[in-house]
Amino acid sequence: MPTDTHVEEPIDGRTARAVRTKDAIVDATLALIDEGDLRPTGPRIAERAGVSVRSIFQHFDDLDALFSAVGERVVVRIAALIHAIDPTEPLPDRTRAFLAQRAMVMESLTPVLRAALVHAASSTVIRSQFENGHQFLVAQIDEVFAPEIAAAGDGGPVLRDGLVVALSWSSWDLLRGAQGRSVDQAREVAASLVGALLAGAGPS
Repeated sequence: MPTDTHVEEPIDGRTARAVRTKDAIVDATLALIDEGDLRPTGPRIAERAGVSVRSIFQHFDDLDALFSAVGERVVVRIAALIHAIDPTEPLPDRTRAFLAQRAMVMESLTPVLRAALVHAASSTVIRSQFENGHQFLVAQIDEVFAPEIAAAGDGGPVLRDGLVVALSWSSWDLLRGAQGRSVDQAREVAASLVGALLAGAGPS
């Protein structure tokens, strides 16, 4: 029996080191992206993680595998910012809570999504992550604004699509980037768009 103990300890130790190394590589990649490095290279990732370039590709088969791990880490980060919003609360309260939450999520996602756009054309993993993120936004809108979408009758799909556009990352990035608006200003514009959409909605 003592022999079994001696066999297991080195294996567990190697496994733990491998996990720590993979985590360090993912953390380093995400940190570089957060700092504005949209195309972090192997040498830069390795330097930040404190590992060799060879080690990166010992732990990840290719860049898609690394991007997938980074995407999973981003999901964990964003999940910490999201809380359920009761669709039975008054509309002004729901809208205010949703916009505040959405602004935090967008600010956290912006560096990652800007980097992802650079690689999306050649990465099925990133395109899939974009699609999953979009579907999550639509599901949030369906839940939070369910009473208004239902009340719009045949106009519900148009209202829903309008809310998706108004609350999308593309719209947020346009306001924060090309338009040069602050977070508060961008949130105010989003609130105005959402308010106009909801005010004009009704049974057709």
